[in-house]
Amino acid sequence: MDGEPRRRRHYGALLLVVAILAMIILLFVFLYGKLKVADAERRARESNATSRVVALVAVEPCAYLVERVAGNAADVAVLTPKGKSPEDYAPTPSQLAQLSATRLFFTVGLPIEERFTSKILELARDAKVVDLTVGVDTLEDECGHEDGAHEDDAIDPHLWTSPEIARHMVRQIADAFAALDPVNESNYRANAAALDAELEELQRSARAKLDPYRDRIFIVYHPAYGYFAREFHITQRAIEVNGKAPRPKELEALVSAARESGARAIIVQPEFNRSSAQTVADMIGAELIDHSPLEKDYFRNMTSLVDAVVESMGRE
Repeated sequence: MDGEPRRRRHYGALLLVVAILAMIILLFVFLYGKLKVADAERRARESNATSRVVALVAVEPCAYLVERVAGNAADVAVLTPKGKSPEDYAPTPSQLAQLSATRLFFTVGLPIEERFTSKILELARDAKVVDLTVGVDTLEDECGHEDGAHEDDAIDPHLWTSPEIARHMVRQIADAFAALDPVNESNYRANAAALDAELEELQRSARAKLDPYRDRIFIVYHPAYGYFAREFHITQRAIEVNGKAPRPKELEALVSAARESGARAIIVQPEFNRSSAQTVADMIGAELIDHSPLEKDYFRNMTSLVDAVVESMGRE
């Protein structure tokens, strides 16, 4: 008779012991987790105090300018990989997660920035967005969007194709680094001054080659060279219209203008389909010249652009 109550007492005691052990284990796990988080935060603070600034840009030519100004004081990440277009490229979640240490995000109004800035700022809560279009007399965007739609208030984001605007961007980049990291301000200013002198020399060289072609047109597939054209007093005519292939009347007008101007070549970007450009080239007896405004080596790329434009315009 006494066996059953005894077994119940033993069973209840066992349950109590198990419950206490479970609580102890849960408490240990909780405290251990808190310690790990605190340690990670401490190491992050120490890292932020001693590591280089992490800066983010959308495309490679902007990365070049930022790297030249920052020198060894910053790591620069690029949203758009080489060979991809910022018009439609989408970074993967894992790529975005790697941007959590971003402190400066330099923007120029590209579609990829518009689509992912909010997500980046969720991940990199200490990041400051630096709008490099501030102080620039911007042009209307002629590129359209992935679905061919066009926003009337959208700006042309290809600021860097103008050396004069690139000089303005360099000053803004130096200001942003100096404000974030005043200890290294003199280095940022010196780097920016050296880069500015090189950009000024690039302007002189480009102007000497392009001045004989003032008011002439050059034909491109994708309208990425508006700022370049404005600075050097020439006119860009694009085959692509608001992100779409031209309609018959638009194509007819373009071909007529190309023949009248004596165009010998059409500039095409490797990031886009070239079939429409080839059609126009065949109609006017022109060649295709490859040039991408997204190449990282700024000076080599701008020099090749000047040469491509001169070649495309034909006779003086």
